[in-house]
Amino acid sequence: MSRAGLRDEDYVAYLDESGEDGLQVVAGLLIPARWLRGGERRWRDFVRGELDSRSGKLEVKGRDLLAGRSASLQAQHVQLAHGHSMSARAAGRTFYRDALEHIALINQLRVLAVGLPTRYPLSVYRLWFWMANALLVERPRAPRPKLSLVVIDGEDASFRGAQDLVAHRFYKAFPKCQPYVVRGSQWFIGGSVHQDSSLHPFIQMADLVAGAARHSIVGRQPQGEWYREHLIGRARRARRRIDASNHALSRLRRLSPSDSCGSGWRDALLP
Repeated sequence: MSRAGLRDEDYVAYLDESGEDGLQVVAGLLIPARWLRGGERRWRDFVRGELDSRSGKLEVKGRDLLAGRSASLQAQHVQLAHGHSMSARAAGRTFYRDALEHIALINQLRVLAVGLPTRYPLSVYRLWFWMANALLVERPRAPRPKLSLVVIDGEDASFRGAQDLVAHRFYKAFPKCQPYVVRGSQWFIGGSVHQDSSLHPFIQMADLVAGAARHSIVGRQPQGEWYREHLIGRARRARRRIDASNHALSRLRRLSPSDSCGSGWRDALLP
């Protein structure tokens, strides 16, 4: 079974958040750039078959699937065509579970999800970046994994600013933990951009994972079991470990046992 850490690859991360009163969760999907196109194509094929979408570019959102709206109606149409009578809500939830199992089998994918008891998503984005950076410097020397690009859903510039701020503070907080790929000035983490979820499948997948992680943290039934059963469990049955959340948090704790770096890891909630 593969380990939960990152490999010596150039990663791209796709982030989205999911929240409710007193809880905000951020989930990121990290995938090596060389596997990105294959993962996108597989998602398009999945949506094409499960939602009867010719292009495979139909936008999917977790809240709509749970409520029986939007893509849920397409899922219901497909179920009816196959002789299965069910409501749009039931069809949407069935698709949600199947989608999590599809995500679990994407080649070389890693999931990093964390929540905080707060009303402010920005605080959780900052913690997510601290945890991701801790994964990047797990190895004592190069070659190391590299996070070349972070793609964030929406248009909130403060989320991009959080990445820059945490990268700087991480470097200052751990001077003996060399944050370089090789000797010189090459920074181990790249920049970030915004992209609307309707334009990229991995942002949509991050939305589904963030929602499932939030329900798991709250313990809501029945969807509170989906993260463990249909995402992590499906990967485990394929002898894969895709959830790097606990591993990343452990690495950050090891780097800063008293949280002198100010990451906020003491309040972290994992799915």
